[in-house]
Amino acid sequence: MRYMENVVRITSLPVREEVRELVTDRRSIEMGRVKITLEDGIHVLNIKGLKDGDVFEFKGKYWRLVQREEKVIRIVLREPTESFRVGFAVGNLHMKAMVLGNELYIPLENPNLPNLLSQFKPEVTEKKFIPNVEIPIEGEVVQFVDPDH
Repeated sequence: MRYMENVVRITSLPVREEVRELVTDRRSIEMGRVKITLEDGIHVLNIKGLKDGDVFEFKGKYWRLVQREEKVIRIVLREPTESFRVGFAVGNLHMKAMVLGNELYIPLENPNLPNLLSQFKPEVTEKKFIPNVEIPIEGEVVQFVDPDH
């Protein structure tokens, strides 16, 4: 097995070029690496900066990165007060979130999550989860300086 081989992102494909699909999970995409088995062995690819649907070249072949669906919890947000309560509860769990229209999706990484959020009537389903809500954290970085140096 080779370790961390770089790939080249392709912005335009040559005409009639075959594109193979490399299906992987969200966490691999977020970590920026994915394992692939080819005729010559197992390769670990550095896919940092690539996202679902991107095409890249590796070993003279073209590949499309495809994110696999995963189990998520879907909560329909019906009114502002309930939406705030859901947001507060999910924020306290420090989880990634995806909002589409009036629906909130969070990954089902903890099997007890439906129980924790039962008051919001969560529904377990499968979806391609791509987080699109992040809370920006602002502030100054405090640098500690050794006065003797």
